[in-house]
Amino acid sequence: MEGTIANRLLSAVFYPLYVIRSVLSKPFDSFIASRSGPFSGSVELNSHRVYILPTRVGIIFTLLLLVLLLGSINYTKSLGFMLTFLLASLGIVGMLTTWRNLAGLKVSGQGASPVFAGQDAVFAVQLENHSGDQRYAITIASKDKIGDTIDIRPEAIGILRFRRKTTTRGYLDPGRIKLMTEFPLGLFTAWTWVDLSMNCLVYPAAAAKASQVSSSDTQSGEEQAEGIGLEDFAGLRKSQPGDSWRRISWKAVARLDELYSKEFTGGQPELQWIDWLSIDEPSQEARLSVMVRMVLDAQQAGRHYGLRLPTVEIKPDNGQLQQHQCLKALALYRLET
Repeated sequence: MEGTIANRLLSAVFYPLYVIRSVLSKPFDSFIASRSGPFSGSVELNSHRVYILPTRVGIIFTLLLLVLLLGSINYTKSLGFMLTFLLASLGIVGMLTTWRNLAGLKVSGQGASPVFAGQDAVFAVQLENHSGDQRYAITIASKDKIGDTIDIRPEAIGILRFRRKTTTRGYLDPGRIKLMTEFPLGLFTAWTWVDLSMNCLVYPAAAAKASQVSSSDTQSGEEQAEGIGLEDFAGLRKSQPGDSWRRISWKAVARLDELYSKEFTGGQPELQWIDWLSIDEPSQEARLSVMVRMVLDAQQAGRHYGLRLPTVEIKPDNGQLQQHQCLKALALYRLET
């Protein structure tokens, strides 16, 4: 019963503030949006981009100071004035410290690794602290979902991450992100909104299984005129981005402390074409999901595979780079302008 009465009293006290906020929110949001970007990769949080307001605790603290001030005036208590001004000074110093805890940081978008539709995209944001002061309890948020909170040492760099749920294929833009802090007293919150022009490539969700590969979709190694051999070991070469991890020579890595890939000559690998026209599915998205599954299965089996779409053809190859190129083509099919 007492808790209910206290909640009603607090609601009555804060109701006028909620009304004022609802009236001023639209022009205030438009003002902030005009200063929030989008920026091309990075931005420095100067004095024009960091905002500060009291928290709920800060409002209660301010009301308490007013009560103390009125009581001190009414009863002419010097100790009451001393306590009131001491607490007010503490609040002002805390407000300045909260604002300075965020101002001056350089914010850079680091993007996100590709994911499949339905998974969480994990975006990374880099904060650079070029001042001699340590920054405490910096928090990131997106769409009202709280992400990481970190401290950043002087002349150091920190990474904050936040998650966004993915539902459809293509590029996911997280939009504006919020950086905020309530350090040190929790009486004020300093925050900023920035759009760092980040995106995450979202592959189509993979089907649970794909139909068996037919002979018309594959070619035996003996029928190919070109390709990478599989039979006779020919030597080592320095690894390149996209090389299959199956070809890494781990003995050479241990001996030379550098990645080398094995090369073979002789017979040719089995080749598979993943063809749009050979997929029997009722909808476009279902067909893309099956093709994604076929790409993953071919990559896992070590086959050389190519991709044929009505608008794109990717030549057969194998490795992480080939897998990414095929999945990217499927993710952006009929989406790019």
